[in-house]
Amino acid sequence: MKIAWIFALSILVANAALAQQNSRSENKAFARNPLWVQMIDDTTTNYFVAEEAFNTYFKHHELPEGENEEIGEHAKQEKISKRKQRRIWKENALRMDVKRYNIWHQQMQPYVQSDGRILYTRERLAIWKEQQKGR
Repeated sequence: MKIAWIFALSILVANAALAQQNSRSENKAFARNPLWVQMIDDTTTNYFVAEEAFNTYFKHHELPEGENEEIGEHAKQEKISKRKQRRIWKENALRMDVKRYNIWHQQMQPYVQSDGRILYTRERLAIWKEQQKGR
């Protein structure tokens, strides 16, 4: 009996250590790559994990500024190198991804369950239909 209890305890400790190791490697991946971009397109994403990925990424990267282009500024563009042009395109893409994330974040909040699961579209539709019956 005592051996079984020790064996069960050692399995629990090993699982906890593995979970912590997975969490660290997940955080490193979140810091290096904007994984939250793919997460907001995935209907099975856990809301809290996507939020953590976004926040972790921007702890290590600069949040892009909003658009501040003045009217007519594009008409007086100077000749720029291809490298600088690619950097500008990359920044613009990241800026748009941040906007998409912010919209997704706001729109999904009412449908987040306590475990982070987001209600599926059919579940949201069922709630809406129930609300319509009550009117």
